This record gives sequence, structure tokens and C-alpha cells, in this order.
Amino acid sequence: MKNKFMTFLLKNKQDMFRLTQLRLTALYSGMMMIFLTVFIMIVYSLLYIIITNDQERRINSLADQERKAIEDILVQQTFPNFIDNQNVIFLSEDQFFFYVVNPRRELIMGDEVNRGVRPALLAALQEWTPDEKELKYIDISLPSRQHEFSRFRSLDLRILAAARPIIVHNQFVGVLYVGMDTTTFSRLFKWLWMVLIGLAVLFIGVAVLLSHFMSKRALVPIQEAYNRQREFVANASHELRTPLSVIFSSVEALEMDDELKTSEFSQKVLHRLRDEVKRMTKLINDLLTLARSDSEHAFLEIVKEPFDFRPHAERTIQLLQELADKKDIHLYFASPESIVGRGDADKLTQLLYILLDNAIKYTPNGGHVSLSLRVELYKQQRILVISVKDTGIGISQEEIGRIFDRFYRADKARTRQHGGHGLGLSIAKWIVDAHQGTIHVQSEVGKGTEFIVRIPF
Repeated sequence: MKNKFMTFLLKNKQDMFRLTQLRLTALYSGMMMIFLTVFIMIVYSLLYIIITNDQERRINSLADQERKAIEDILVQQTFPNFIDNQNVIFLSEDQFFFYVVNPRRELIMGDEVNRGVRPALLAALQEWTPDEKELKYIDISLPSRQHEFSRFRSLDLRILAAARPIIVHNQFVGVLYVGMDTTTFSRLFKWLWMVLIGLAVLFIGVAVLLSHFMSKRALVPIQEAYNRQREFVANASHELRTPLSVIFSSVEALEMDDELKTSEFSQKVLHRLRDEVKRMTKLINDLLTLARSDSEHAFLEIVKEPFDFRPHAERTIQLLQELADKKDIHLYFASPESIVGRGDADKLTQLLYILLDNAIKYTPNGGHVSLSLRVELYKQQRILVISVKDTGIGISQEEIGRIFDRFYRADKARTRQHGGHGLGLSIAKWIVDAHQGTIHVQSEVGKGTEFIVRIPF
């Protein structure tokens, strides 16, 4: 079950079209989410501003009318400091309460929709020192017994209050407080906010599905073109291997011809031709490997069997010893006597060859290249650690993230000089990924590079 799961993860990881589709889906749905969020905020803000402004206009109008009515009554009285409740008009339809408080903060008259709310309202008003035409939202909590009144469906009320000074004959009589119940509107906006959030979540889900569908449709022609190109590369690479083998055999036969052996020019041309055929053969094999790695069944090419990795590493070093000797490069090898584990011996040997070949190519004459193999335990699992370290030209930090891209070459002129095509590290990365491993690079320009590979073994 674990192997099937890892194979599924590997297949998804290597499917660049699926990753691209996920990125496009995230991009499209992100844009829709931003538009939807902005739209909801604008709608909510406009409704809030319109209703709030209407409430403030109404409370200001009520306060002005009430003050005028009270002042008219006080002007006709002999004692303006005394207010008779019987002379004041009743509460209007929109009004929740009105109170008149003298300079000593004492209530001299007032009325409200229910007498039970007066203590809570007066307590809240005692803490307010209003400026002229100032509005204030007051939150009050009613006693539990107040819940018996059918008018109040909640024990928590939100009141919008306005204050006006009462002045009669240039004498300050007190302050008029007028309030309007906005509890329903506050609760309505809370529910509206929840409804809008719910709709936003719903539409975001629809946007994600729609974005997924759109991105999938957008990638269809690109994927078809890519598949045709991949099939062409695979078929062409496969077909070119046979004529290249024939050409290589013919060149070797010509080199053994007695007449041509006497001609220095002919031998020089044949040697150059043989080297180029080898170079073309290697390029064709790399292209064929990458074409196979792109197929849907690439993971099936990895055959994991028990084997000892040390003999394979020793043979790889022997094959590259001649190349190292030409540049007077010292090869160092450190490994236990045996490294037995499960894996694809051919693919891991190819990985080792690529890393060592790169290290030798990009290390100046007289340098050092070291190979280290060891097995570590991590979370009750054996991990094969491969370290290839050189004293070469190094890789800049900006280029480390791209060296595994196909055909990428940091220094094109220097790479052509060493005969590279920019495919080796791409193949190495695929082999590591196929074994559910990781590959890391540590490098400093002018001082060398170290590739560290960790593979479950």
C-alpha cells in the first residue's frame, strides 16, 4: 500500500501539466475571490452608510423638533426652570425615549417606550458629555425580567442618541436627550454580513470549480502539442540510434584499414568523427531517457531490487579515471565495505556517473573530486547518502535553482568547451525523484560544489 501511495505521489509530482493547471486554477480563482470580496465590501459599505445616514438624519430631526417644542412651552411658563410633564408632546413613532436633564445631571422630565429601561438609559447617559449636535450609539443590557415585554426580543439593545441644549431667555435650562432604537438594524447587518460571507464561500467554491474547468480546457491544445513533440523526440531518438551505431562501427573499421593507418590526416579525421559520433550517441540516449521519463508510465521503469552499491561505484570511478588523469584530477572514494539496499542499480549508477562526470568536467587541472557513500537511519528508515564534492568553478546562488532545468547551461561558452548539453542534471533529478529521494546543492563560486543525494534505501 505504501509503495502504491508513493508511486501515486511521484506520478503527480512529475506531471507538470497538473501542476500548471493547479497554478492556473489558483490564479483564476484568486482573481475571482478578490473581485467577489471587493464587491461584497462595497455593497455592505454602501448599505451601511445609506441606512446609517438615514437614521442619523431622522434622529437629528426628532431632536430639533423636540427641543423646539420644549422651548416653546418653557417660554410661556412663569418659571422656566420647572417643566410640567403634562405639557410636553408624546413620543413619536420613531422615538424610543427623550429625557431632559438639568445642569446638576438630575432628570427633570422624560418619557420612554417602557419604564423598565429608564435606569439603564440614565446610567449610560450619565457617562456622556455631549458636544453640540453630537450623536452616540449606546449599548444597554436589560434585566432578565424585562424579557417579558413583547417589544424587546433581545436583552441587548443598541440605541442611537442625540443631545440638544435647552436655552430659554438666554438661560441654560438643561440638556435634551433623544434616542431611537437601532437594535433591529444592527442585528440585520450582522445577519447580512453572515449571509454575505456564506454566499462568498459558496461562490468561491463555484469559482474554484469553474477555474479548474477553464484551466483544464486551456491546457488541452498545449498538452496535445507537447505529447506530439515528446513522441517525436522519443521516436526520432530511437530511430537515430541504429544509424549512429552503424556509423560508429564503420569508423572503427576504417581506423583499422592499413592504407588509412599510414595517413596522419585520415587518422585525425577518423578520430574526430568517432568522437562526434560518441557525442551524438550520448545526446540521443539522454533525449531518449528524458522522453521516457515524461511518459505516464515512467515510474514503471524503476526496478527496485536488492544489490550492493559499492561495486557499482567502484566501476564508475574506474570508467572516469582516464578522464580525470587527462586533467591531473585526483579522485577520492570513501565508502563502507558494502552498501546493500533496494533500488534500481542501473539508474543509480547512471546518477553517480552524471554527478562525477560533471564534477570532473568543471574542475580545473590539478583539482580534487571526492565521492562519499554512507547509509544513515532516519525515522526507522535506511537512507543512502551520496556526496560528490569538487574544487571546481562553482555555481552562483542565482543559478542553483535552475541547473536541473533541461538544456540550461550557466556558462554556455564554457559548457560548449566541455561538451555538455544541459541534460545530465535533468536526468539525475528524475532518477532521484523516481526513488522518492532528494538532491541538494552547496556551492561557492571559485571554490567548488557539492551535490548531496538522499534516497530511501
